[in-house]
Amino acid sequence: MSKGLSVVKASGIREPFSESKVRRSIRRVRIPASLENQVVRHVREKLYDGIPTQEIYKHIREFLGSSSAPYSKSMYGLKQAIMQLGPSGFPFEKYIARVLEHHGFLTRTNVIAAGKCVQHEVDVVAEKDGGRFMIECKFHNRPGSRSDVKVALYVQARFEDLERGMQGKTDEQKFSQPWLVTNTKFTTEAIAYGECVGMWVVGWSHPESGDLQSLIESGRLHPVTCLTTLTEGEAKELLRNNIVMCKQILSEKDALQAMGFPKERRDMVEAEVNAICSQER
Repeated sequence: MSKGLSVVKASGIREPFSESKVRRSIRRVRIPASLENQVVRHVREKLYDGIPTQEIYKHIREFLGSSSAPYSKSMYGLKQAIMQLGPSGFPFEKYIARVLEHHGFLTRTNVIAAGKCVQHEVDVVAEKDGGRFMIECKFHNRPGSRSDVKVALYVQARFEDLERGMQGKTDEQKFSQPWLVTNTKFTTEAIAYGECVGMWVVGWSHPESGDLQSLIESGRLHPVTCLTTLTEGEAKELLRNNIVMCKQILSEKDALQAMGFPKERRDMVEAEVNAICSQER
C-alpha cells in the first residue's frame, strides 16, 4: 500500500508519494505503454515511508534494464546522465550549444568579448531570428543543487558591462538578451530577478514552455553519458573528442572506430542510440 507514505526529494523536502507523478515521468520519456503498469507495480513493492526519490528512480531504471525494452533505462536517466557530463562545466556548454543548434540557433562556444571594464568569456553565443544571445551555463553535478539569485546577478552584471562596451557598434554585433541555463533548478528569487531584468532563465522544469528537459526530449538529444553500452571511461573519451550527443555517434561513425571499438561493440552502441532516437510508446 502506498497511501500515506511520503518521499524525500533531492532538496530534502518531504512530500506525499504520488503514483501519478511516476506515471507522468514514464510517459514523458516515451517508455513503452505496455511497461507502464509493470513499472508502477515494481515501485509499489519497493516503497517505504521516507524513501528518497533518487532510490525510486534507481528501482525504475533497474527494472527497465531487465525489461523487454532495456534501452528505456537510458532515456529514464536523463537528469543523472547530464550530471555525468562533469565534473567540469565545459562539456555541458558544448552540449547546450548542440541542443540549441538542433532548435535552429547558430552557436559558438567560449567566445571572448570586450566589455567596458574587462573582457568576458561567454560560454555560448547563440543567434536566431535577428537576436544575439549571451548565454551563461551553470552546471551542477549534485542532485538537489539550485542556481540562486547571486548567479543571476552575476550574469546580469556581465551583460551590462558588455552592453556598455559595445556602444557604437551595430545591432548585429551587440547582445540582445542574457540567458542563464542550468541542468538543475532555480530558486524562486533567481526566477523573479530574471523576469524583472528580462533575462531568459532555462533549467529543469522551467520555464513552463521550453524548459531544458523538454528541449532535449522533444528532439531526442540525449547526451552520450546516458548510454548503457558505454563504460564511464569511454563516454568521457567521447566528450574529450567533442562527441557530446548520442545522435553524433550516428553522424560521426568514425568516432567509435577511432577509439578501437570492434564492429560488434559499435553495432551494440549504435543499436542503443537508434532506440533512444526513435522509440515511441
